[in-house]
Amino acid sequence: MSSFPQTPLLLMLGLLLACLACVALLATFVLCLRRVRRAYGARLRLLAERERVATGLHDTLLQSMQGMILRFQGVSHRLAADSPERATIEHILDQADEVLAEGRHQILALRMPVVYGDNLSQALAAIGQSLQENFDTRFRMVVSGEQAAIKGDRGEEIYAIVREALYNAFQHAQAGNVELELVYGCEFFLVYVRDDGKGMEQPPRGLAGMRERAGRLAGTVDVLSLPEHGTEVILKVPGQICYQAPCRPGMRHRLLGWLGRTGTRD
Repeated sequence: MSSFPQTPLLLMLGLLLACLACVALLATFVLCLRRVRRAYGARLRLLAERERVATGLHDTLLQSMQGMILRFQGVSHRLAADSPERATIEHILDQADEVLAEGRHQILALRMPVVYGDNLSQALAAIGQSLQENFDTRFRMVVSGEQAAIKGDRGEEIYAIVREALYNAFQHAQAGNVELELVYGCEFFLVYVRDDGKGMEQPPRGLAGMRERAGRLAGTVDVLSLPEHGTEVILKVPGQICYQAPCRPGMRHRLLGWLGRTGTRD
């Protein structure tokens, strides 16, 4: 008899505990959301400051340096072609051009966009178009496979690697065409940077840094090059490392896998 009156009390107590648990979960969620918003806001402020510095350097230092180079070229053209002074000035101008190109590269590195989700391909296309305008070399981008969202920090690492490879192709390959191919595979995400330039006898500039970044993604960077036949840089990153959501093979991949297993049995 005495157990019946306790039942509503137990139900109320259980309901109260459930409400407290929901409140605690909600508070935890709000706290995490605020932390994410603060981190994202700090990231945007940092990128805005870097953009401001990059713009200032481009509009003052690099533009002034470009003007000085043009003035020295004008002085050089007034000298006799076989003059030792003209040879010295032209050598200095060649070095100045290299410094100017390096300055542009550093400014390009400062202008790191916010790479998140599925905008990696747009960010890479934008940098390819920018380099095409600066170097007057044709650029083409190809995307294969079903595009998948890339994790934010992984996307930034991939962007930095591909940016370096693209810059090397435009700046050093003496190419007429540069192609960027993104392959969204289920097992791996692959990036190919190809050019039809002079090829390489030495490893490309920044290769060690590119491989170090790829290593943090459990990925690899390989370089294939032939004299007068161009260069290809290949970035390979496991899909489970860089994709936001697990990749599910499509019907085509499942069919090929089934055919492969069938062939093995035969």
